[in-house]
Amino acid sequence: MDQSSLNNLFKEFGNIKSTKLEVFKDGTSRGFGYIQFEKQDSAKNAITKLNGSLQGEKQQKIEVVIHSKKDDRENTGDKQFTNLFVSNLPAGQTSDSLKAIFAEFGAVSSCEINAKNNGTGFVSFSNHADAQKALEALHMQRKINDQVMIVSPHVYRKENELAGTGGNSQIAKNLNEVYKSNIFVKFIPKNVSKEEFQARFSDAGKIASVKLEEHKINVNGESFSNYQKGYVLFEDVQGAQKSIQKFHNSNTFGFGQRPLEVDFWKSKADIQKSNDEKSI
Repeated sequence: MDQSSLNNLFKEFGNIKSTKLEVFKDGTSRGFGYIQFEKQDSAKNAITKLNGSLQGEKQQKIEVVIHSKKDDRENTGDKQFTNLFVSNLPAGQTSDSLKAIFAEFGAVSSCEINAKNNGTGFVSFSNHADAQKALEALHMQRKINDQVMIVSPHVYRKENELAGTGGNSQIAKNLNEVYKSNIFVKFIPKNVSKEEFQARFSDAGKIASVKLEEHKINVNGESFSNYQKGYVLFEDVQGAQKSIQKFHNSNTFGFGQRPLEVDFWKSKADIQKSNDEKSI
């Protein structure tokens, strides 16, 4: 929908003083805009007739409400969303099986597993209330094949551009909130199994999820893989803090190896921001 079609949609309800469709830098619509009528009754009639109506080629449901200032919206905590990002899904998960889980909480308009097969997916609800219910009920509460689901509001890349860059971006902020009890562990001996790794770190607190990966080290231009790196998502921040205190710089998996390095997980944006600050 462009600015002209937005204006045409509302003009039948009364004289319009101004129409503004919010757009990205490339000119494409951000999906919302503002209509200012000459009379308050015109605005009320437009809301009554158009709120919740289906518009456009895809018959997408629109939301029409009285405009409030950004500060007022933030003070009331009114952050509307209908799209969710789901991660930490086990291999073999399908769009249909994921949809069946989220459909418990309301009408799901679309659901898909990421084509990259990286254990992530996207779920879109018809309204914010159902999306909020699903988020509260499923995030770190529901397991699939012994892997806890991680659910957060989905932020589109273009929305992210408007919120800032690096660690200040909305995606980075969401990641930091979702993974605030996640730690990153380096120099885990190659012979340590996932079960052994989880059992050892569970001494620090209740674990929601564990992941091990190959850790390659470059020495004199050659790549070696004598270690693993791991991610541990605790159910609370206290467990994460305790694990850092307990295991950082320790030889918990035996001497003769490099001591473990344990710290809070950081997003790529935060790492880049930290590196930029060090270079100043």
